[in-house]
Parts: sequence; C-alpha cells; structure tokens
Amino acid sequence: MVTELYGKWQDYLFLTREMKKFLFKRDLDLFLSLVEQRENLQVILEKLADDDYYASSEGKSLLLQVQQENQKMMAQFHMAFNSIKKQENVSQAYEGRLNVAGSFINDKT
Repeated sequence: MVTELYGKWQDYLFLTREMKKFLFKRDLDLFLSLVEQRENLQVILEKLADDDYYASSEGKSLLLQVQQENQKMMAQFHMAFNSIKKQENVSQAYEGRLNVAGSFINDKT
C-alpha cells in the first residue's frame, strides 16, 4: 500500500507540474483537464491515506515537494489570471471608445 500511495503522490506531483506548464502556455483547456485529473486522483489519495507514511521522512519529503510545486503553480495561475483580466479590461475599454466614436459619427451624419 505504501508503494501505491507513493506512486499516486508522484502522479499528483506530475499533474501539478504540468498544470503550471500549461498555465504558462495559456492553454486553459488543457489546464482544466489536468485540474479534473488531479481532483480525481485526490479522491483516491484520500482513500489510501496512511498516517505512518505521511510521518515518514520519505512521505514528508514528497509532500513538501507537492506543496512547493503547488505554490509555484498557484503563482503561475495568478499571473495568467491577471494577464487575462488585463487583456479583457483593455478590450472593454477599446470597445467603449469605439462605441463612443461610432455614436459621435452617427450623430454628425
């Protein structure tokens, strides 16, 4: 069971790293697919929970890696979200200016 648990946590770590990579590439479809896969894996991990493994040096080390990668992924998520939000704000501002210009042109013609 410990080997299976270790393998599942390795898979979780891999998915977290991949999520970060696809956020960087702004591939949100693949990112969301990886989120779903990781959520499914999390359910399995909860069923396999083993306090002895988590207390071991191997378990602590692996969980620390997962935590660090998750923090990096979340930082990448915030950067991607802010970039998308900025693009959306610029687009809305541009549309607003076009509407004002269009109204002005319509009023003058």
